[in-house]
Amino acid sequence: MDYCKIKDIDEYYMNHAVNEGRKAKNKTGLNPPVGVVIVKNNNIIGKGYTSMKGGNHAEINAITKSKDESIGATLYSTLEPCSHYGLTPPCCEAVVKSGIKRVVIGIIDPYFKVNGKGIRYLRENGLEVQLGVLKDIIEKDLTVYLNNVNKNKIK
Repeated sequence: MDYCKIKDIDEYYMNHAVNEGRKAKNKTGLNPPVGVVIVKNNNIIGKGYTSMKGGNHAEINAITKSKDESIGATLYSTLEPCSHYGLTPPCCEAVVKSGIKRVVIGIIDPYFKVNGKGIRYLRENGLEVQLGVLKDIIEKDLTVYLNNVNKNKIK
């Protein structure tokens, strides 16, 4: 498949992830309002957004909805999957365990406990990772979260 078609497809599905993330706006406390869709054979098989604090992250909600269909699929996430234990386990581990083979990420999570570690974990476990799809739109949508990280309001 040629690069232009892949880029168009990635933007199309990332736009769906952006719309999922917008459903979580002002509902997640200090957590980012992330959106995720999982795609297989050009069909969305799972989608999700960040739950309220202490609840599932967007990746887990989408993986749960996709059931066992996620093997070999592509996951589109507006923000890098987390890589640390907090109130919930690391999303990057759940992505690998689900059998997803490709992950398209809008922006890297600048939070010091993540900041590239989720991407590294995915790649070390054999997943293809694409970065920067719809980056400008996602940065605008996540302005509050990004500002909170920059001001060290998130510990």
